[in-house]
Amino acid sequence: MKVLEKYTGERTYMFPIGTLATKEAVLEQYPAALSFTFVVTTDENHEVMLGMDNLSGLRSLFNIDSSLSEDEAIAAIQEIINTPQEESTEATAEERIAAALEYQVMASLPDESEVTE
Repeated sequence: MKVLEKYTGERTYMFPIGTLATKEAVLEQYPAALSFTFVVTTDENHEVMLGMDNLSGLRSLFNIDSSLSEDEAIAAIQEIINTPQEESTEATAEERIAAALEYQVMASLPDESEVTE
């Protein structure tokens, strides 16, 4: 499960490559991290920094109501990203086109009775 939490600069994480994500290292990559509200995507143990995003951008991306508090918005986004995607059993447009082309090719092949040697 992915956990979202507001970035405050007080916690040291680990980047996925194994280096420490200290406050200084994070601010080097995300200079606005303490000027605006940023959200860290981390693991259940709050150790690995899987991602870092601006909360306003995430609100827009996931259509989160602007009347929600920061904590409520973060919780709503976390619920969305942890909800499993339903797999569609309907064929995609590409799959339908491929099947139609395959049928055309097979239908254009001569019948065994028509083949002369």
